[in-house]
Amino acid sequence: MKCANCGAELKVGSVYCYFCGKEAQIVSDYNLLEDDFLRDVLKEKEEKAAKEADKKIIEKEKKEKSVPKTTPNPSAKKGNRRVKKRIIFAVVSMILLVVLVTAIIILVNHSRANSYDYQMEQAVKFKDEGNYREAENYAKRAIELEDSLTAKLFLADIYLLRGEEKQALELLQQMCAEYKDEEGIYRRLIDIYDEQKDYASIRVLSEMTVNEKILELFSKYIPEMPEFDQEPGVYTEALSIRILAEMDCDIYYTTDGTDPRQGQKYLNPVELLPGQTLTIRAAACSQYGLYGPEAEGSFQVELKKPAVPIVIPSGGNFSAPQNISVRVPEGCIVYYTWDGKDPTSASEKYTEPIAMPEGNNILSLILVDQYGMRSDVLRCNYIYLP
Repeated sequence: MKCANCGAELKVGSVYCYFCGKEAQIVSDYNLLEDDFLRDVLKEKEEKAAKEADKKIIEKEKKEKSVPKTTPNPSAKKGNRRVKKRIIFAVVSMILLVVLVTAIIILVNHSRANSYDYQMEQAVKFKDEGNYREAENYAKRAIELEDSLTAKLFLADIYLLRGEEKQALELLQQMCAEYKDEEGIYRRLIDIYDEQKDYASIRVLSEMTVNEKILELFSKYIPEMPEFDQEPGVYTEALSIRILAEMDCDIYYTTDGTDPRQGQKYLNPVELLPGQTLTIRAAACSQYGLYGPEAEGSFQVELKKPAVPIVIPSGGNFSAPQNISVRVPEGCIVYYTWDGKDPTSASEKYTEPIAMPEGNNILSLILVDQYGMRSDVLRCNYIYLP
């Protein structure tokens, strides 16, 4: 190397030129030919290097087109992590949501399955839709949850809608024993028995209650109690008793206190004579063959003494012959004596006017009516002196 100032040769590593003392400025000692040669060599190397680089770039591009990049840059890695976290979060959230929804559904179903009101709402809904099988299932579940009269009546109605009278009848009969004064039960049972023409069961059913409102349901089948046109009691003259009942009903009665259903059919008024006492029991029978409640009354006609007979003349003093006449009511008999004794049915019977005997005599008379009742003794004093 030479000094740039004076051209002296510089030792390797010198900082200053030992000849001129100037700061060493290195100047290459090659000539222009060397420089051109070197330039050509460098250019050739650069071209070769460029070609090699171009070749590598082309090969790399081919690989990139056929094979995806496997080595992402740092920012891409961070982005991928965020995406993965979001995906994981979304999946976990979805799982939790599904679990929550499932738990809510289970809870709701459990609550509904144990809710009487819900079961009845569903039963009514399916009934309105005509799906009686489902309505039955929900009604039965409601009854399991609560011993409800409403649910049982609803179930009975479902049986009837499905034409299952036997099941409905069994359920209603059980309910009748449990709910003795529930009008809805009796109404449904009456309808079933009527359709089956089982009027005997209607009568038995009517005997299971004393509730007046419920008994009104049987008015079509069971007649009311008959009535007497005379008040029971004691009378002093012959009596004619009529028995009254509803139309289209037959009346049966007895006069000896026995069951009127085993008695005779009423056709004419019952006659009660003096001295008789009758206990009349009567019951009306409907066209369905069912008897209503019976009426009972005791009637008595007391035996009344008849009045004493009317005698003409009834006594006195006489000087001429006389006939004594007696008025005898129809059905009655007059007995008499002249010896002062009280007459009896064995005494002389009056049949025609009596000739007045001479002297002072007493005529004794009694009247016996058609019922055997005797009047008081009538005594008449006749003094006949010719």
